[in-house]
Amino acid sequence: MSYQTEEQQVEDLKEWWKENGTPLMVGAVLGLSGFFGWKYWDERQVAYQESASDLYVTVAEQLKLEDSAKLVEKSKAVKEQYPDSNYAVLSAFHIAKVAVEANDLDTAASELVWVIDNHSTSQLSDIAKVRLARILVAQEKADQALSHLDFDSESGYFEIASLIKGDALLAKGDKAGALEAYKAADNAGKATANHASLKLKIDALTASISGVSEKNIEVDTSEDESQDSNSEGASE
Repeated sequence: MSYQTEEQQVEDLKEWWKENGTPLMVGAVLGLSGFFGWKYWDERQVAYQESASDLYVTVAEQLKLEDSAKLVEKSKAVKEQYPDSNYAVLSAFHIAKVAVEANDLDTAASELVWVIDNHSTSQLSDIAKVRLARILVAQEKADQALSHLDFDSESGYFEIASLIKGDALLAKGDKAGALEAYKAADNAGKATANHASLKLKIDALTASISGVSEKNIEVDTSEDESQDSNSEGASE
């Protein structure tokens, strides 16, 4: 076994550093730059969300006062100033709700489309899809409604989406498809367990398809909307 002298070890170290030192230094600098850059970005994000939260307080105040005009005004301000925040999404929901109450379904749909287009990775986007689909059914745009209702069975919105899907298919005259969707909603359980009209729809469609009854079934979404809103509110 040979042993290197101290001078040989120093020379070997110099040679190794010549070959590897620069990449190591560059890597270290880039690593530190990335760390501090990420920290700066993270701090900016926190500050952004905090500022959005502060402005959203004015929206919450109008909710308590039940002033629809002021509510819309403050909600628009949050959307315009902090469009990338979740508070902007909540503000869009408020504007949509006020619009629905005023029977301005186009405005309501526009707000929900904004959420879907600009916050597609947020879970709040799923709520927007369900609410938009319900509005589209009311506007007799069943095909468009169906395009927003493709939820996995494991999704927390699968039941409500299936219920609205049934309404959309029934509006298209697809009784078999509607029955299947209603049954999916009923079998899913929780959100639709006590849904007053769901069982009636299933029974009536089953009878109609089997030829026992030819009674017409009208899509009544008023009660569905009340029950579904409660379910979605819990999810939020």
